[in-house]
Amino acid sequence: MQTYQVQDAAKNSVKVVSNPDIVRLKSSDFAIASERLSAAFSQDPLISHFLPEDTAAKQRALKHLSMGFLNFAQPYGHIYTTADEPKGVAIWLPPEAFQITFLQLWQALTSGLLISPFYMRWTRIKDFLALLNTEIQMQEKLSPEPHWYLGMLGVSPKCQGQGIGGILLQPVLAESDRTKIPCYLETTTPSAVRFYQRHGFEVVHQGMFVDHEYWAMKRYPKS
Repeated sequence: MQTYQVQDAAKNSVKVVSNPDIVRLKSSDFAIASERLSAAFSQDPLISHFLPEDTAAKQRALKHLSMGFLNFAQPYGHIYTTADEPKGVAIWLPPEAFQITFLQLWQALTSGLLISPFYMRWTRIKDFLALLNTEIQMQEKLSPEPHWYLGMLGVSPKCQGQGIGGILLQPVLAESDRTKIPCYLETTTPSAVRFYQRHGFEVVHQGMFVDHEYWAMKRYPKS
């Protein structure tokens, strides 16, 4: 599932963003970024299965999930957006984000990410947690080596079709090629699969969860 990317900005190895139109997202823009992400994911078939049917409640759940993940990923410094205003957002987690430490657990707690399931349909929280567990196990199996993880990539619906999603990927794809570290993600629609394939990802797993398809994809570094 493409919901759920990063290194202290003062210490990370990405010196500059390769495209002048792409910048690191400032924490002061998290509110508008969460709105862009929630709008982008409002039609996601698998995520929608877990969300309330009421439109307002659904948007609150998506905004809380987006804000929680933004807060969790912020310390790593690899959240990218467009320079003029946040038309889209890419949240990346670097390899060190998956080293389970007290700091990571504290980040998950204080970011609000851990309480996101309580904004979903109460009758489907158990299924949501089961899906997360499946994804974690799948990620460990399909990409056991150090890797970048694309947690969320979303573009405002009114700005889609302009190539924004592709350029938001570029800073980390370039770093992946430079350091020879692969990238990994999950997604839930055939159109998203085709999009990521155009950027060098390949399908490494296809599965079903509650009658909805999902794909795991991986991009190996280019020489």
